[in-house]
Amino acid sequence: MTKVVLEGGKEILIRDIQDDFSFLELIDRVDTFPLDYSHNIHFQQNVYSVKAHHGEDVGFVLKSVVQKMLQLADVEFNAVFDIQRGDRQSICFKSHTFETRNDNLNALATKLRAQNAFECLLGWRNEFYSVYCNRKPYVLVERAFSGLLGIITYGVHVNGYTRDPVSGIVKIWVPRRSATKATWPSMLDNIVAGGLGYPHGVYETVVKESLEEANLPQEFIESRIRPVGAVSYFYFQGNIEEDKFQTEESLITGEVEYLYDLELPPEVIPHPNDDEVESFKLMTLQETIDALKSFEFKPNCALVMLEFLIRHGYIHSENEPNLLEIMNRIHRSLPFPVRS
Repeated sequence: MTKVVLEGGKEILIRDIQDDFSFLELIDRVDTFPLDYSHNIHFQQNVYSVKAHHGEDVGFVLKSVVQKMLQLADVEFNAVFDIQRGDRQSICFKSHTFETRNDNLNALATKLRAQNAFECLLGWRNEFYSVYCNRKPYVLVERAFSGLLGIITYGVHVNGYTRDPVSGIVKIWVPRRSATKATWPSMLDNIVAGGLGYPHGVYETVVKESLEEANLPQEFIESRIRPVGAVSYFYFQGNIEEDKFQTEESLITGEVEYLYDLELPPEVIPHPNDDEVESFKLMTLQETIDALKSFEFKPNCALVMLEFLIRHGYIHSENEPNLLEIMNRIHRSLPFPVRS
């Protein structure tokens, strides 16, 4: 068991020599996509590239998804994409104009949604993610449709914490997701998190989500929020040795999360301001570690919390044997153009 103890007035983590748990397990709950994925025979046979009209790769789409699109919406599909055959098949955007790409892709997504073609489309948001080329928006994709095209998606995550005014000991504000959430209901989360919907910027999204999710007003956020970097990974939960890449469970999505720290004074208490958060709890370091180890956090929020604990010096090479692998895997190089 990893225990939190007080040493020299500071909390530190002590790893039991018999404890075989590694925080690497938290990364495995998010990203099991290996670096050499392109060598896998089932990936080669059943995953197409999604290409911009000028030939740059921007996503992964399953062959079975393409076949279903053609079966149910061939006119709309052919207005958006050409199928290119070669060493590896791909679908390539046709239009050279931003507006036409957006209109045609949204028509395809809408047609497929009307036919309940894919389970992920049940989560339709009327919110758009942007695919980037040359650091500029190339095409807008309905959020619920983005996983089908395997594009890189972007979000913001904020870890909120407070310090005891006398001891300086840190406690962490942790929300519990609503039981009615379509995804990861009742799991633990970061104090603020949200997708980067077009045309909102990163900081703008932080301010908006802070008010919506934790009832923290803009003036408070502006005075205390601190950008601390980003994490990147593929969201993929299959077993690469067994996965045939033929179902929605095999979708591969690149994700970039922009990270912020928010130190709250003891008198400021976040509380829900919408129906996405059930409650907030101020958790000790030990409670947070225990919740991570028992997989109570939404998987990518656990990854973000783990990064926070590493960056603040609680988890390090002396108490985590796989620290370097963790650091490499949460700052993964993605094979598509990125926003910034």
